Amino acid sequence: MKNLLLFIWKHSFFFWFLILEGVASFLIVSNNSYQRTSFINASNGFTASILSASNKLTHYIGLSETNDELAKENAQLRELITNCQNILGENIYEYSDSIQQLHYRYQNAKIISNSFQKRNNYLIINKGSKSGIKPLMGVITSSGIIGIVKDVSDNFSTVISVLHSKSAIDIKIKNNGYTGTLVWPGQDYIFGKVKNIPSHVHLTIGDTITTSGNSSIFPDHILVGTISDFQLNKGASFYDIEIKFSVDYNKIKHVYIINNTLKDELNKLKALNEDE
Repeated sequence: MKNLLLFIWKHSFFFWFLILEGVASFLIVSNNSYQRTSFINASNGFTASILSASNKLTHYIGLSETNDELAKENAQLRELITNCQNILGENIYEYSDSIQQLHYRYQNAKIISNSFQKRNNYLIINKGSKSGIKPLMGVITSSGIIGIVKDVSDNFSTVISVLHSKSAIDIKIKNNGYTGTLVWPGQDYIFGKVKNIPSHVHLTIGDTITTSGNSSIFPDHILVGTISDFQLNKGASFYDIEIKFSVDYNKIKHVYIINNTLKDELNKLKALNEDE
């Protein structure tokens, strides 16, 4: 307290100056309409700037929660679209009977770790067995496919990325329905390869590639990418096709895990046919 009093006494002239300046400014504003209007306008502008900055800060702080809510909502919408419709055309759906058994369920998750520049790339997501995640579930984003769940702990799961030497996913060319296999040659995370498309099929640069629906992991019509280049080597029976992935694997943050509720039933039927 003593030091504070000494500081005030030492700088008393400066404080008196500020007080007198304040009184003078008050008298000028109070007794002159022009100065009063200017002061009010300046005060409103300053207040508006403070409120704008505060709103932006609040909005930024709430972005994480907003993104989580949007991811949950998108998962629910994907589930409805995939299970409750017959596809009549692009973006046109016919809803089926409400008592039909739900075929696919979608659950959102965040990516904890992601590699995309190695030969064999993996992701780690923040959902595990406690959330119902199991190996061999498909993983996608709103832009396309990501990979397949490999190992699961209580709260986390590892995902074999599409960018992996052992990744092989059933795909089809959207406009003609011909099916093939998606693989990753390992050079660039932007491009992949499609195998097993017969040489008699008509191809065009820009053709859309989607999942085929032939596996029990991914539903039909999940976007994969577009044809960026193709060639047919002399005497070859199949095209050499390069595609550009629809997903930028360097920027993904959220994913959706696909649970095929009828997978066990389908696998049992496949096993019976293989035994014959």
